[in-house]
Amino acid sequence: MDDLTFIGKILIVEDDHNNSAAMRDILEDVNYYVILAHSAKEAKAAIDSQNFDLVMMDVWMPGQDGMSLLEEWTDSGFTTPIVMMSGHAEHKDVVRAIQMGAIDFLQKPLHDLLPLVRKLLNKQNIISMEQVISGINFDVPLKTARNIFERQYFNHHLEENDHNIAKVAELAGLERTTLYRKLKDLGIDRK
Repeated sequence: MDDLTFIGKILIVEDDHNNSAAMRDILEDVNYYVILAHSAKEAKAAIDSQNFDLVMMDVWMPGQDGMSLLEEWTDSGFTTPIVMMSGHAEHKDVVRAIQMGAIDFLQKPLHDLLPLVRKLLNKQNIISMEQVISGINFDVPLKTARNIFERQYFNHHLEENDHNIAKVAELAGLERTTLYRKLKDLGIDRK
């Protein structure tokens, strides 16, 4: 899978195979990368093996239910946005899920899934960008602010990609030799 060809990675945790397959088909048709998990155990394995932009999780599942998994992930510092889903939820379940860290609660059957996902991911991207950009002092000269941003950018991608220079160069749209010079100029250890 080439992450650059997808507009977002979504984990759907849903024990109903027909429902999860229908959601996956809708999202994959417009170029989202979707992984299906049919239990909490499968969801944990997926989260351990890769990063996602969004998790959509059913409340009621056999074995560990979605609410207890939400609580477990929230308590462990999990930062990927989670949307809870249920066809039988009561108001108290919705309130509890939001208090526990879910960013939204959707009633099944889901109608207009695509606009909902686009809205949720766009909102998260804006929040993430504002958090990173707000860490820069805008009173410094432009070159200094750019260097601060570039250090954060390259350090982030080096960490995320196990210091694989070829991968980071591809992500940044740079030739490897240009990236090597850039890292040296910024004082970044390539490890």
